[in-house]
Amino acid sequence: MKTKVTFALGLISMVAAVAPATAEVPKLNPPPLTTVSPVNPRPVALVQSIPLECSGAGASDVVSRKHSIKNTAGHAIPKGTKISWTASNNGSGSLTLQSDLAPNDTVEVVESGQTNGYTCKASFNPGSADFVVKSVKWTSDTTATVEIANQNPWVDAAASVVRVQSLKCLSTPVASVDVGVGAIAKGGSTVVSAKIAKASADYLQATANATGSAPESNKSNNVGKSPEFGSNKSCTPQ
Repeated sequence: MKTKVTFALGLISMVAAVAPATAEVPKLNPPPLTTVSPVNPRPVALVQSIPLECSGAGASDVVSRKHSIKNTAGHAIPKGTKISWTASNNGSGSLTLQSDLAPNDTVEVVESGQTNGYTCKASFNPGSADFVVKSVKWTSDTTATVEIANQNPWVDAAASVVRVQSLKCLSTPVASVDVGVGAIAKGGSTVVSAKIAKASADYLQATANATGSAPESNKSNNVGKSPEFGSNKSCTPQ
């Protein structure tokens, strides 16, 4: 019994002696990741339509009826907005504003057809949120703040992402970071911070709703630049 144990140990020693050494796997540095700060999203109510004041005029002895639609929504309704109306006698239609409709201003619609006295209702779809960068600036050598507003006075903005970039004039990128932005109330704004160094850069640029994750009606006004861009002559073509 003692001999068998010694023989088994000998085999184990021989196997260990001839086993090839495991090759060392080189360690690789992972690529840098864009940072997205966590946010706590909250549900954003979907606004279907905003009611407007509508009045009708006309009598049975005329061949047309006129609707007077008044902006009672509390804010200017922008040019291009489609306003829809319905009448109590089953008439209906819509119009597209050719200019901004200020609060308490009216727009008139003439509808052909018999009139026998009627009432009407009008409304418009307020669209989606409208993100805009109100300001972006360094607050220290390593930190920047961005103020983002939702310019739509009728619709809350869902959680989104703002991209903050440091650049050299004119537009050479130095660094970039994505920061999560919580939901913004209708007509409201919020301020977020971003870790981005000032060294080697001339100015900052911020892009609201950079990933397009939040519904938005106007994406042409999402970019803002820090004051250094305007004060540094080398940042703008001469």
